Amino acid sequence: MTQVDFYILKNAPPAKAEHFVCQLAEKAFKKGHKIHIHTADNLQTERMDTLMWTYKDLSFLPHAIADSEEATQTPIHISHNSDRASIKDVLINLKSEIPVFYEQFERVAEIVTGDPQQQQAARQRYRQYQQRGCTVISHEVSR
Repeated sequence: MTQVDFYILKNAPPAKAEHFVCQLAEKAFKKGHKIHIHTADNLQTERMDTLMWTYKDLSFLPHAIADSEEATQTPIHISHNSDRASIKDVLINLKSEIPVFYEQFERVAEIVTGDPQQQQAARQRYRQYQQRGCTVISHEVSR
């Protein structure tokens, strides 16, 4: 059964959430996990791709956009337009709805900022995950 972790970044703007995604991906990567970051759109995919190179001076996160040739060689994939993902370990969801392929992952991370619309969408996803029998855990992040 998939475990879903909601990371609640109170009063955080979307840019802060994307930085947190890099930190979360780094932590999972260092533990040996493979990660799929499911973005909302092409613009966010590009922002995350750039941010993964620049978010921290002394850090390297081997990543690629999921549809590229390099993706087969990297443990971190970024995509907004896939109906499925080639990685089946950790999913970081940045969309406002549950990805259709979430069940293929052992863990799902949902990022929630202080935006009221995003919070409402997250509450709905939380209930949907519970109704589907997932283990759902919330974490308040104060950064």
